[in-house]
Amino acid sequence: MAKKVPQDVAFALAQKARVADKKLKQAEKKAKAAEKKANLAEKKAEKAEKKAEMAEKKAQESESDDPGHDDFDDFDDFDDFVDEVETAEQSEEDSPAQEGASDSSDSDLDALLKQASDSETSDMKVSRANKLTSEGDFAGALGIWKELTTSEGENPANWRGLASVLDSRKQAGDSAKATTAREHADRLETQAVAVATGRKMEDIIADLLDDGVLNFSAGSDAKDGQ
Repeated sequence: MAKKVPQDVAFALAQKARVADKKLKQAEKKAKAAEKKANLAEKKAEKAEKKAEMAEKKAQESESDDPGHDDFDDFDDFDDFVDEVETAEQSEEDSPAQEGASDSSDSDLDALLKQASDSETSDMKVSRANKLTSEGDFAGALGIWKELTTSEGENPANWRGLASVLDSRKQAGDSAKATTAREHADRLETQAVAVATGRKMEDIIADLLDDGVLNFSAGSDAKDGQ
C-alpha cells in the first residue's frame, strides 16, 4: 500500500501551486497590457503619419511664410504619445521589484520543500519511487533513485532500484545503463562479503562463478577454507 503523503509536504505543494497560479495570472495581465500598448502605439504612428503628410502638403501649397500660421500645432499630440510611452516604460521598470518579491517567496518555498523532502526516511523514498514507476512517472522515480545513490551509494539495493527504472523506461541506452548499475551493485555486495569474511574479492568471485555458493569451492583460499 502506498505511503500517505506527509501533511507538511502536501501543504507545501499546495502553496507552491497557488504561487504558480498567481504568477500565471500576472503574466497574462502583462501580456494583455503589452498588446494594448502595441495597438495604441500603432494607432499613434498612423495618426502622426497622416499629420505629417498633411503638413507637407500645406507647406507645398503655402505661398508665403506666415509667422502666425499654426497648422503645425497638431503635432503637440506627439508630446502626449511620448508621455504615454514613458509611463509604460516606467511601469515595466517597476515590475522587476514585484518579480523579485515573488522570487524571494519561491526561494522560501523551495527551502520548505527541501526540508520536507529531507524528513523522509530511505524506506519512504524507496516506496515513493516504486509508486512513481508503477504510475509511469519514470522521471520522478529516477530523480529519487539518483538522490539515494548519491547519499547512500554504498547500498547495492539503491543501484538495483535505479536499474529497474531504466529497464521500465526502455529508452535508447537505458539497457546498458541498467547493466552498469547492476554490475556496480554486484561489486558492492562482493566487497561487503569480503569485509565480513576476510576473503579477497577475487576469491569470492571465483567461488561464486564455480558453483554459485560461498563454500570455498574455488579461489586461492579454497584449500585453507576446507
